[in-house]
Formats: sequence, C-alpha cells, structure tokens
Amino acid sequence: MNKKKVFNLAKGFRGKAKNCIRIARERVKKALQYSYKDRRNKKRDMRSVWIQRINAGTCLHSVRIVRLLFFTYISKDCLF
Repeated sequence: MNKKKVFNLAKGFRGKAKNCIRIARERVKKALQYSYKDRRNKKRDMRSVWIQRINAGTCLHSVRIVRLLFFTYISKDCLF
C-alpha cells in the first residue's frame, strides 16, 4: 500500500500509529486482519443470539424449539 492510503486507513489510531509510516503500516495490516476475522465472528455471534431469542419466545408459549423448527421445515419456511 502506498503512504497516502496507509495514513487514510490509520485515521483515528493513537500515538505514532497514525503518523509514522512504519508503525502505521503494521497497525493498518493488523486492523484489516481483525476486521476480516470479526466480520465472520459477528455472523456466528448473531446466530447464537437469534437462537436464544427464538428459544425464549417458544418457552413463553410452551412450545419446544424442535417442534417449531420441524413445523417451519415442513411448511417450507425454513429458518436455517
């Protein structure tokens, strides 16, 4: 990456990471790695939250989540 692009991506970083090219390049590279990884982790986390919410809703109506998933599957409105 060229210098200008690195500094644009490093905006908001603290200390030398925002204005020293060597450190900024390392920090930007690491930040991009984290963002790539966490975009996938976000999907994983949201899926678990989604399942917990569905389970809480089914418990309120005395329906087991397995039965809910079965009936949505046979009605072709598959949740998963």
